Amino acid sequence: MKKTLYALLTTLLLLPALALPCAAESKKPDLDLSAMSGTIVYSQVYNMMTDPTPYLGMVIRVAGYYDAYEDEEAGSVYHACVIPDATACCAQGIEFVWAGEHSYPEDYPEPGTDIVVTGQLETYEEGDYLYLRLGSAEMAEQ
Repeated sequence: MKKTLYALLTTLLLLPALALPCAAESKKPDLDLSAMSGTIVYSQVYNMMTDPTPYLGMVIRVAGYYDAYEDEEAGSVYHACVIPDATACCAQGIEFVWAGEHSYPEDYPEPGTDIVVTGQLETYEEGDYLYLRLGSAEMAEQ
């Protein structure tokens, strides 16, 4: 009986340790735009910007290139994944907030670097305006 109880307790204590690799896996997207054509992605992101309600709370993955905008007056830096359309004449960007502690510009890629971003679509207010972004995002260079 003691051996069975010991084996059960040992198993229960090891379960959290066995789950750690799974916890580190990437977020599974509800909407994966990273493998779609440029025109479709451009249209989809445009739809998200003009009518975000159906997309709010969804985990979305996008591929594009990294860019940043530094608002010196406000003391803020905004990070975006920019998605050009198929003809590369137009681009649609989506702001993201990289999860964890990261320092700009040291931890971020050079502007123009190809990236993939996965995060939860959310809104935030700044001043009198409402903005969209991918929050708690994972970002990786392609």
